[in-house]
Amino acid sequence: MQDSKSNRFLLTSWLSTADDWLSPTELQQELQQQDQSPFLLSQSTLVSPPSQYSFTVRNPTKGRSRKRLVSEMNQETASNASGESTRTTTTSTPSFHNRPILNPTPPSSRQRSPSPTRKVLSQLRLARPSLRVCQPDIRVVQPPRVQQLRSMLVKKLSSGVIPRNFETRLRNVDPDLFEEPSSLFETAPTMHSTLYLDNLWKLTDKIYNEARRCYDNHLDESAWMKVVNNVLEAADLDQDSAMLRVHSIQTQSIEPVFLPKHTSQSFAKKADLALAFSSDHPKVAAALEPVHKANPDLALSQMTDAYTSTVPLVCCLKVKERGGDYNEAIVQLGIWCTAGLERLRGLWVRTSDGSDGNSELEELPPFLGWTVVGHDWKFHIVWKDASGNVIVLGPWRVLNAGTGSHTEILILLSLIQSVKRWLEGEYWAWLCENVLDKWR
Repeated sequence: MQDSKSNRFLLTSWLSTADDWLSPTELQQELQQQDQSPFLLSQSTLVSPPSQYSFTVRNPTKGRSRKRLVSEMNQETASNASGESTRTTTTSTPSFHNRPILNPTPPSSRQRSPSPTRKVLSQLRLARPSLRVCQPDIRVVQPPRVQQLRSMLVKKLSSGVIPRNFETRLRNVDPDLFEEPSSLFETAPTMHSTLYLDNLWKLTDKIYNEARRCYDNHLDESAWMKVVNNVLEAADLDQDSAMLRVHSIQTQSIEPVFLPKHTSQSFAKKADLALAFSSDHPKVAAALEPVHKANPDLALSQMTDAYTSTVPLVCCLKVKERGGDYNEAIVQLGIWCTAGLERLRGLWVRTSDGSDGNSELEELPPFLGWTVVGHDWKFHIVWKDASGNVIVLGPWRVLNAGTGSHTEILILLSLIQSVKRWLEGEYWAWLCENVLDKWR
């Protein structure tokens, strides 16, 4: 009974304070007066309706109790909102409102950067002297000396360039090249010593294997340079007793005065190898020494080097690795030959009895050169026309050779030896008669 009376007294006391309860509307207004939102949860979180809020009873110190109540509810709401916000962040999809907007470019408006080598080729046509690289064609007028040289080389390589004794060996190593009887083998019986044939085959096989190694392993330009040197050595161009010697000119510059001139472009290009008449050869030394004694400062070539400027240079090679740029190679070869022809013209004009020589420029012998890009050796002939402009003609398909097979190497060696004989014969005779003998 005592407990029942006590409980009845507490219930009566609690009901007597009903006037001091806070309704949901009052509680909402209290929170808004504090400038705080009653709900800090994301929109996707379900919130219980106001009717489910718990009510509290005011204490005698009403104002302070309400502040305490609001503060406690704010803290609880913020805590719940923080947890809910964390869960929402980890599960919601990221916003893409600030992503960059990409505008597609139509194919017709895309532009590639122009090739610098093609631009140089175009500018060389406008230089002084003009330099043009031309494909062999009947519309390109060739001077008589160029026609004779081309005809001689084509005839030489058309048949009978490979010893008949090599037929069996070549059919074994290059079977695809000899399905039918080939005119490349000698027709007339030619006696070659066994020692000569064995040495020639060893050199050919050495060149082939070195070139194949460079090709298969994608080696750089310096490795291909070794192949080129081996080819020239096999053609008797690097012997002490040879009239022509091979010189590396990769680090040597051309005298600027002999380079083509352009208003907005410099053409200081370099080649890799050059063939020069060797001052160690008795015949060459006898022709050059009187000239240097009479003209100590006279340069006989277009180079600035202390030695190569004192010997006549007649042919150059520009070497590129497999897949290298042929256009870049032909530009460098063309500029080198243009400077050499300009130096030769200057030496010849000074000795031509006061004539300016412009009407007889085609009488200058041509310069020769190869572009070597990997296996492919392409032959070119370079000369000055009657107007003083330079023509680079080539390559001729019938004069192209390479190091891609034993057969190609034997053809290449035959071509180089034919060029060597022409330089040592006809070119050297013209140089002595028209230049060297008059500078003594």
